[in-house]
Amino acid sequence: MKKIALFAGFSLLTLHNTYAQGFFYRLGIGYAIPQAGQTMDGTAIPYNGTMNNAGTGSSATVSYDLKKASFSSGINGTVGVGYLFNEHVGIDVALCGMLGAQKYSFYENNIAVNNIASNVEITQHASCTLFTPSLLMQTNGKINLYTRVGVAVPIKTRIYQDQIVTNLPGTGAIEADDFYSEIKNSFNLGFSGAAGVNFKVNRRFNVYAEASFLSLAVFAKESDLKEVYVNGQGGYLQYVSANQRKIVYSDNFTATSGDNFHQPTYAQPFSNMSFNVGLYYSLHTSHGATKKAESHSSRR
Repeated sequence: MKKIALFAGFSLLTLHNTYAQGFFYRLGIGYAIPQAGQTMDGTAIPYNGTMNNAGTGSSATVSYDLKKASFSSGINGTVGVGYLFNEHVGIDVALCGMLGAQKYSFYENNIAVNNIASNVEITQHASCTLFTPSLLMQTNGKINLYTRVGVAVPIKTRIYQDQIVTNLPGTGAIEADDFYSEIKNSFNLGFSGAAGVNFKVNRRFNVYAEASFLSLAVFAKESDLKEVYVNGQGGYLQYVSANQRKIVYSDNFTATSGDNFHQPTYAQPFSNMSFNVGLYYSLHTSHGATKKAESHSSRR
């Protein structure tokens, strides 16, 4: 009887450890909104909202309508893998990317461009991919509360910009010039975290719902002019000299008169608050297997 009891205890301990340790995979989708997003870039021009200039000289008035912005806002997807060291603690590593990035527009109306009254529209959106290694802590059980805390490593944070200048020369001929640029950013670590709950569907599958946050700002490094369109027709980049197609941003440089192609860097906001749902697939044994083993041992 003592040998049987020892064998049963060993079996339960082995099965419990099998449950407590093991790999899992997760797949999720969510929607992110700006969190502590900025509204103005380094040149003090708002890039999400409207500026309207009325009048000239001392009677001129300027009105603003600014909104929060974050280049990681919109529909996002996550693919992750994790490992549980025991039933309460593990690690989680994931790749998070934008599936439908939110676009931001800034309108500047009735301003002088080359001494001609013009309207300016700037539209921006980003391509963002992050690597997020995290510490995972959970309560365990059929309804499982969990939290993740870790860092956000930017793999790709590119911003694509259309700057459209519409001239109104008063002759009836309206010309729209579209300058399409790609902005590259410097590397900078951020922080990420989440709190949520997952529900056990069966031995292997869980569904989860969570709220996550991302705190990340990267600094503009370089802006490259990729194409110029006039009234919707491309091919005008050839008329821009090579040394005028690139702007280099830096936090340590000396400005010289007439040099507009070296400018101070500025922060690009990527912080967000996201609401996500998804699916876990576990490789470790579930509670059901443990209970089955307990029942089998007791019958013996």
